[in-house]
Amino acid sequence: MSQSIIPVKIREHLIPFFYEEFKGVEAHYLNKRVKACKISMTSSIGKMLRITLEKSGYPLKEIDKIGKFNMYIAVSDSEASKTASAKIYKYVSGQYSFLKVPYQVAEDINDILEDQFRIAFVNRVKGALRFSPKTKVQDIISDFMVEYSLDEYGYKIASLQRLYNRSVAENKTMSRMQSKVSNRVLNYKG
Repeated sequence: MSQSIIPVKIREHLIPFFYEEFKGVEAHYLNKRVKACKISMTSSIGKMLRITLEKSGYPLKEIDKIGKFNMYIAVSDSEASKTASAKIYKYVSGQYSFLKVPYQVAEDINDILEDQFRIAFVNRVKGALRFSPKTKVQDIISDFMVEYSLDEYGYKIASLQRLYNRSVAENKTMSRMQSKVSNRVLNYKG
């Protein structure tokens, strides 16, 4: 089977988060830490990817037998310049299918990943406060930022504090999955 890359650019600030949180095989390649993460077609993200792929040129045979997508995540180990990149790809026989992810679908994938990132962030802060009520919110946010290198992508404690405060005021963390996607995302290009 040949490897056919389906280019889906993931927002840079999401890459270190999913690098740490997705299960996958890690390796070092050309001064970069890389991880290949398999995404099952029966997972929620895998199902969304499968139904959004479009034919690009040739007829597609047996779309339901695709099996898995892979997310390839690379983070530079060089202290001089931190870079990150991520692509989603799948294995196909080039003789039967050529697929693409339309631009709007790539944006939608990023919006879903953004929602997951924000929900995880808010839940991390809430959980830490529940078990250690004397801890300052800013300290928890700072720890989250360090863990996922968010300062490298322009995030500030104050902006994440506002995000947390808005979520707490709404009192329903998962409600962001019900609402229109916010364009108030750092590195948002819409």
